[in-house]
Amino acid sequence: MRTDLAVIGAGPAGLAAALAADSRGVRVALVDAGTGPGGQYFRQPAAALGARDARALHHQWRTWRRLRDGLAAGGVRVLTGHHVWFVERRPSTGFTVHALHGPGQDEPAALHADAVLLATGGYERVLPFPGWTLPGVVTAGGAQAMLKGSLAVPGRTVVVAGTGPLLLPVADGSPRPASGWRPWSRRPTRAPSPATPGPWPASSPKAPGTPPGCCAGACPS
Repeated sequence: MRTDLAVIGAGPAGLAAALAADSRGVRVALVDAGTGPGGQYFRQPAAALGARDARALHHQWRTWRRLRDGLAAGGVRVLTGHHVWFVERRPSTGFTVHALHGPGQDEPAALHADAVLLATGGYERVLPFPGWTLPGVVTAGGAQAMLKGSLAVPGRTVVVAGTGPLLLPVADGSPRPASGWRPWSRRPTRAPSPATPGPWPASSPKAPGTPPGCCAGACPS
């Protein structure tokens, strides 16, 4: 298969780039390892799970809907389930994107393109701390992947340890009434607001029941 532009990664950035190029008459192929577009940020639960309202799991749902509808209405060719493992460049033919697909991810596929755009997103950089490999200790990205993709939470009672920009969406988007999620900061600067209830005082250096050393991620109490 040949195209003008191969976009690797169907997250928000890859979708926006593919739609922008398509609107200018560029032949675009969008390649992603997932079962559908959205990437990690707009990861969608499997249809078999029967999620009634997936937008409750996401922020900026209007942005996702605009990108999704634009992809359906445009001429971008979407290649999901393709795990890209190598990109080579040859002077005479341009770029060749090598990928594996199929149920066992063992069927080779090659996409030839004049240009390649990488939109593979970012990933968490986890700093090791005592207890970080214990069962039930997950990162912010891991917790969101479980919730968005499988509608699952790490446990019945969960402490979101920290107030960083990646952890706040986890605390805000988690089903607190059903699972008992509790936001917690190592160094709180003000009393918890009614939207983030907690049984401990604002001056407490640690939430009751928090595992020793648990300082980043979502940890079951």
